Amino acid sequence: MGKKVKIGLIQVVQNENDGYDKRCDMLLNAAESCFKDGAELVFFPEAFQYAANRKEVYDIPLLTSRIADWKNRCSYLAKKYNAYLVPWDYELTKDGKMYNTSYILDRNGNEVGRHRKVHLTYGEQKKGLVNGNDFLVFNLDFGRVGIMICWDNYFPESARCLGNRGAELVLYPLFGDTLNPGWEIKLRSRAIDNSMYIAACQIDAISP
Repeated sequence: MGKKVKIGLIQVVQNENDGYDKRCDMLLNAAESCFKDGAELVFFPEAFQYAANRKEVYDIPLLTSRIADWKNRCSYLAKKYNAYLVPWDYELTKDGKMYNTSYILDRNGNEVGRHRKVHLTYGEQKKGLVNGNDFLVFNLDFGRVGIMICWDNYFPESARCLGNRGAELVLYPLFGDTLNPGWEIKLRSRAIDNSMYIAACQIDAISP
């Protein structure tokens, strides 16, 4: 890495009664706490906003509005703290395709790049999501950063592609349960094999 950098990993616990708006507020409040504590980069886990009601994902007018509003709120926060923020969201393209995506907002709140999840789950494929086809590396002012989303990490080639392109840090947002030891074993293996840092954040088990 070009220099030492403090990173905020947003770990969240599900409560089935929390709706979309409350979940977004939870993420932004947690990110702001990290920024106030000196974090220069914060990133969010996969799918937390929609975990309580997946049917809302397929209400396209509603989803379109939410995607735009979420990005605006995240951009404001990144610019306010002069820091990087990496939100997760669905992406809708003009040709009607839907992707599972994380994107990087720079210190001015501008998007500098995004990763479309390459390895979709069987459930995502059945619901019509489209997979990405590349593992990009982005030049931030403290180093070269790549992204893998959830099931991307099940395939060693994902991290290897990023490593071969010079990634020094890989952000790993996922939808999973921290009680499953398989997550940590996999990400440790990818980091060791490719001599790079991997930072992970995920959704914890549903609270009682």
